[in-house]
Amino acid sequence: MKPTAASQAPPEHRVQVVLSACSADDAESVLGVLRRYFSADEGADDVGHGPTTPDPARPTVWTAAFDTSRVPEEVSRAALGGAVTVDAQGGPVAVARLRDVLHRTFEVEDAGAASGDQEVDLQLRLRGR
Repeated sequence: MKPTAASQAPPEHRVQVVLSACSADDAESVLGVLRRYFSADEGADDVGHGPTTPDPARPTVWTAAFDTSRVPEEVSRAALGGAVTVDAQGGPVAVARLRDVLHRTFEVEDAGAASGDQEVDLQLRLRGR
């Protein structure tokens, strides 16, 4: 597999993102925002290739890794058709940068967080503004 910008990022700048409980269109909107401001792995471009008939017993999730070493100065708001659950895992500074961009782009509700020695797990619930 060819290395990507996000996969080569130092661990303190890398954030793994998992989106769930949302439509493919809303997942594309959120990942599109994150791709606009941060370097992404190849998986961030694969939205829309999920099942054509969703099975409620097997929820669809979207994952991508982002390099947050470049901090955007300005971001623009984005629309969502419904709510999106975002789970982010990475170093404290990297997760804080990603969270900041999401807060400036969407309406965000903190749904939980857990911190370890060098890693943070954060869950957010996004809605369009």
